[in-house]
Amino acid sequence: MLLAPDFVYKVSYKLPDSAILANTPDYLTDSLLLANTDVIRLVNDSIYVSAFVAGFNNALQRIGYKVYSPELSGEFLALGQKALIINIAQAELEEYFDSIGEKAQFGDEDLYSYEFFITSVNLNFWFEMSGMNHNDSVMRVLFGQQVISDRVDGGFRYFPFTGDVKYIYSVDSIDARDLYFAATKAGELNATYLNDYLLNRYIQNKLPANRPAQKAYTYDWVSGTLKKLKAWGFTEM
Repeated sequence: MLLAPDFVYKVSYKLPDSAILANTPDYLTDSLLLANTDVIRLVNDSIYVSAFVAGFNNALQRIGYKVYSPELSGEFLALGQKALIINIAQAELEEYFDSIGEKAQFGDEDLYSYEFFITSVNLNFWFEMSGMNHNDSVMRVLFGQQVISDRVDGGFRYFPFTGDVKYIYSVDSIDARDLYFAATKAGELNATYLNDYLLNRYIQNKLPANRPAQKAYTYDWVSGTLKKLKAWGFTEM
């Protein structure tokens, strides 16, 4: 069964003028910081959560899982089989400035560098996983994170007639619609992370207690094959 959160936590690390923040009562600080964001303050919690759940649910079904919503809890509880309850315990958005830079050298000229700031947002999710009709009934907490940033197109340009070097760039800023799309993709990605976690736990449980698995695997649902897992998507808390 898949349980969704009722709201999204929104955290800003974009600090306004320090004098303004210093004169703000503690109970208003979070609101002031959120008001200073460009993107997450405009995100509708219901749309965002629905987009994530849709991506998560669809990816799990593609892999081969049968997913139950809370509306089907009676049918789920009547299964009498081993099953999992996945509670998306918390969804969080963190907005902050991220620095990017580039360096270039033209012939024997000096090394040129340019650095500027863009907006990035962390899409954070905490999952509580518990088994039903399992010998192991311990609840496990898993954490997944994705990042979305402003899109930048730019580079150094050398003007031979004047000898000038300039860094010219444009920024396509992310907006709420980008975050809704990113939420759907994050749902799909976290579903594969969950399957990786369950797959490798199953493999480990089939091995002798004193023999840890030497490799980790991921299931490619497109080709229907197992592949070596390059990096874990989830962090177990």
